[in-house]
Amino acid sequence: MLRALLDVLLPPTCLACSEPIRAGDDARLVCRLCRTRLRRLPWPQCERCGAPLLRTGREGASRCLECVGWPVAIRAARSAVLLAPPADTIVHQLKYRGWRALAGPVAECMASIVLPRDADEEAHLCVPVPTTAERLRTRGYNQAACIAEGYARLTGRTVEALLERGRARDTQTHLQPAARAANVAGAFRVRPGADALLHGAHVLLIDDVLTTGATIAECATTLVAAGARCVTAVTFARALDARRLTGT
Repeated sequence: MLRALLDVLLPPTCLACSEPIRAGDDARLVCRLCRTRLRRLPWPQCERCGAPLLRTGREGASRCLECVGWPVAIRAARSAVLLAPPADTIVHQLKYRGWRALAGPVAECMASIVLPRDADEEAHLCVPVPTTAERLRTRGYNQAACIAEGYARLTGRTVEALLERGRARDTQTHLQPAARAANVAGAFRVRPGADALLHGAHVLLIDDVLTTGATIAECATTLVAAGARCVTAVTFARALDARRLTGT
């Protein structure tokens, strides 16, 4: 009754479309309509990285070029939705506008991801991608850690912040693929005492967005060097070249 009264006095607004959330809509923060507008990745998909395979009819077109250069430390990668409206707005609000509570709906969406069988059965440890100390002071939280906490709770796993980001680097947002890889090279390290938890583990690496894979590649390499067996990356959104979505 109290929530219903508050909805009348202070109608909640969807953080994805900025429209009022209708009375009776039990979806908080993101309205039911925007949740239905989230776009899943189309099939067929790469078995390793989950990216849609180009269907051009040309020989070799079925070979995925998204993950061909990834290190062997990355067993697989899966994302819940495409980085397209309204997912891009949700990520922006969570990451840059202080809407920490959006990690809840994001984690709920990620909990529906079907993982490869070995990751589903073996991977019980979630490790969030870390941010820099400077960004942590500015934002007050690491969005990947907030997502990881919700995802671990919903899927019956544990979460440990075993990675640290060393020195401050430029944001990845506007960098080209080669520059992204150079920007995160050597940027991560394992926290002291993490070796025992990582020994022989299949780790789920959690982040908000997967673009080129430069960040997860560096994180995975660092985790495996510290004793993990392999890493499966799980993210909310996947940023892809438009050609993969049009089949050209």
